[in-house]
Amino acid sequence: MNWTDGGLRLFHPELIPADHPLGDENSTNGVLLMGEKGIMTCGTYGLNPKIYLNSGELIKPSQATKSMSLPENGHQAKWVEACKEGFGKEKHKALTSSFDFTGPLTESILMRNLAIRSYNLREKSGNRFEYPGRKKLLWDGTNMKITNFEPANQFVKRDYRKGWSLD
Repeated sequence: MNWTDGGLRLFHPELIPADHPLGDENSTNGVLLMGEKGIMTCGTYGLNPKIYLNSGELIKPSQATKSMSLPENGHQAKWVEACKEGFGKEKHKALTSSFDFTGPLTESILMRNLAIRSYNLREKSGNRFEYPGRKKLLWDGTNMKITNFEPANQFVKRDYRKGWSLD
């Protein structure tokens, strides 16, 4: 996974015509997913989805999304119903974003936060600064820690004041 942020931008893939925006209509925000069969893009909140197949075919947004008629807060209601029914049951399997999928996805997104915060850690070296966190961080999900840059772990967990805990 590559994450860009803070004005950093990805290249414009050759498969996508140069006059097509990446993500939002003005290309300021968006998602670009590159796979073996082509590229998917969408803007903020999944708007304007497009699929560019390696064959050169563009799948139009109306083809790429299916209409869902959910009442207000429908996805939250479905999630609560699935929790009540139990993990692995029919309502859980019918969710479009269950914990077994979104848990690891969220963990990868939170790694982005660790990388950004670690990138700015600095140490004084003579009359200049060094930035030892500007490297690839290795994550041990089982033990919930960065294994190759200990200072980054300060952003994973916190020490709570006396009398406060999550136990």
